[in-house]
Amino acid sequence: MRPVTGLALSTFVTLVSAAIQLQSASPAFDAAGRQGCISATANEDGSPVIIHDCNTEDSSKHAWDLSLFSKENAGPQQIKIFKDLMEKCLDVKDGIVADGTKLQVWTCGDGNPNQQWISVNDFTFRLSGTTKCVDLTDGNITDGNQLQIWECDSQNTNQKFIGEPVGNAISPPSRLVGGPADPNRPSLCMTAENLNDGAGVSLSVCGRAWETFPAGNQTWIVPVSPLTGPIRLHVANKCLDTRREDATNGYLLQITECVVGDPKQQWKVDSPNTISWVGHNKCVDITNGNMAAGTPLQIWDCDASNPNQQWFLTQSF
Repeated sequence: MRPVTGLALSTFVTLVSAAIQLQSASPAFDAAGRQGCISATANEDGSPVIIHDCNTEDSSKHAWDLSLFSKENAGPQQIKIFKDLMEKCLDVKDGIVADGTKLQVWTCGDGNPNQQWISVNDFTFRLSGTTKCVDLTDGNITDGNQLQIWECDSQNTNQKFIGEPVGNAISPPSRLVGGPADPNRPSLCMTAENLNDGAGVSLSVCGRAWETFPAGNQTWIVPVSPLTGPIRLHVANKCLDTRREDATNGYLLQITECVVGDPKQQWKVDSPNTISWVGHNKCVDITNGNMAAGTPLQIWDCDASNPNQQWFLTQSF
């Protein structure tokens, strides 16, 4: 297997024991705009464990029950699936501890060494008592590629899997904080000025939209990177919209009724970086860099180093 190196990840420090999806952190998935999950092909002994699109099949096939690391590793433990239906465990085929041995599901057995895993704080999953880790075979992101074990390498992104809530396609209700942090001013959030079709989208003080826009709202549902889709208000079926399909710099943003597949409403949110309009090299931009409540938002050529295009996703409470 040819290893893949290099990875930038946010820190995951919550120890949980719950149904989660294990998403590959391979950069190839980000480039393809897809999420790849560790999935069981069926609830039968010997069924292959594969990489599979997280959003195109019954989620029970990638809803795993385990404890993830906090500051310390978690385990040894079984990684379970189909908890209420003839429970199975992630299992090393035939117990062969060698590079390239494929993974499967098998009926859980107490103390079965083929099923004992450690969630390591470098985002890998190591077979207990060995130096072998769950591995995306050959780095191949093709749907259905059967996973294997391979010599653990903390720099190999084929072995990085991040625990996320099952159904990780959209964010919880969130705010989008614009521009660089500045201790001399309050944080400013993307705000719909009101809930009417054609309402402008501007900045207002986070949590205090009413000061600038009495009927404003700044709580959004956004697609989780690397997925794309609409940025929708939590309180109404209104979506961030470019007004027209013309990608000229300086066009102001608005909200309109959400329309499935409308190209003017398709976005990719790469918090803490840019919000890009899908299919165009245009990003949500703070007009003239004016970091003040009431400043309208526009589209402009994407530039990840431009502070006017920096956005940070924060959960709205």
